[in-house]
Amino acid sequence: MLVAVGTYSRPAGHVPGTLGRGVYTLRIDESGRPSGTGAQPLELPNPTYLVRHPSKPVIYACQEMDVDVESNAVTAISFDERTGVLTAMNTVTLPGGEAVHVDTDGEFLFAACLEPTGSTGVVHMLPLAEDGSLQPICDTFEATEASGKAGDDARGGSQAGRQDTSHPHMACLYRTSDGGMGVLVPDLGGDVVYKLAVSKQDRKMRLVGSAKLAVGTGPRHCVVDTQGANVVYVIGELTNTIDVVDIESMTSVQRVSTLPAETAGQQPSEYLSDNPFFLEKVGQSCCSAVKLSPDGKKLYGSNRGHDSLTVCSVDGGRLKFEGCLSTRGRTPRDFFVGPNAKYLLALNQDSGTIATLSIDDDGRKVPLFEMNAAAVSVIALTP
Repeated sequence: MLVAVGTYSRPAGHVPGTLGRGVYTLRIDESGRPSGTGAQPLELPNPTYLVRHPSKPVIYACQEMDVDVESNAVTAISFDERTGVLTAMNTVTLPGGEAVHVDTDGEFLFAACLEPTGSTGVVHMLPLAEDGSLQPICDTFEATEASGKAGDDARGGSQAGRQDTSHPHMACLYRTSDGGMGVLVPDLGGDVVYKLAVSKQDRKMRLVGSAKLAVGTGPRHCVVDTQGANVVYVIGELTNTIDVVDIESMTSVQRVSTLPAETAGQQPSEYLSDNPFFLEKVGQSCCSAVKLSPDGKKLYGSNRGHDSLTVCSVDGGRLKFEGCLSTRGRTPRDFFVGPNAKYLLALNQDSGTIATLSIDDDGRKVPLFEMNAAAVSVIALTP
């Protein structure tokens, strides 16, 4: 299997680890062991989230930059399945904040940009050309929700200021009940998940609903159920929780913790002792990615600080917490579920490693792969 890995390549205050050079390609064998392809990385500024075109050898990388220094953007990249060589196709600038997430159905690309200093975050809609290259923005949704001090108070003052502005952190595509396309947008700053309807003919997005989560949650990412339940699983970065949200009514019907029960009474130093950066800068563990297994029966979420992946079983659109897997490194920002559901790849941002985690109870321990770079996003390019 060929995969692409995005890295931080420019300095960022929340990234103390070694910087990378852009987007890399790796080979993954059947056991989940990574190895290099020999191809040089494609040098891009902070390609922190990647998505693959569903039918063409093209990926898209959002470039998350300091809004006061450089323009944020998304770049279309072609890849060679045989050699792993990456070639930049074209780049489109994304106004409105730091570009943090992209998703595509092959016809359009959707990009979420958070605004850390202003009042409005955005989601952009961009048409794709026949060859997969990017065309200019055709529509923009503006998000204005912000929990502010109420969020700080709800968390007892931890991570104060994180919800002072709107923070759309993801644009998650899904199929609507009538066969159309919609976008779910978790807004970390506003404790809300927006539901947008998409008209491909008009090239427009329209707000049709929203789910208001508990104040202070900080919803970051989500994934839609694949077993027939009309729900989406929303991970809360600031409260280490996962909400099950009914997509029709846009209400939370269940909430589970991403951390073991025994951490509830602990001081952060007790479970962040191996991650001094989080202890000093953040003060608690916080979540990032959430993904389903290929069969949809397991849900995984990443805990940065606790440095683990949460494991939940899924049954009828409800979750049961099963435990956590150590990622054997610091700050697992993203991860990949192997196609055979026997392993996970955890990207340890601040220790510059990729850990292969066995999830079939066979006791294997594949050696850590040394990226020597702040790896933060991983996608499969080939089966």
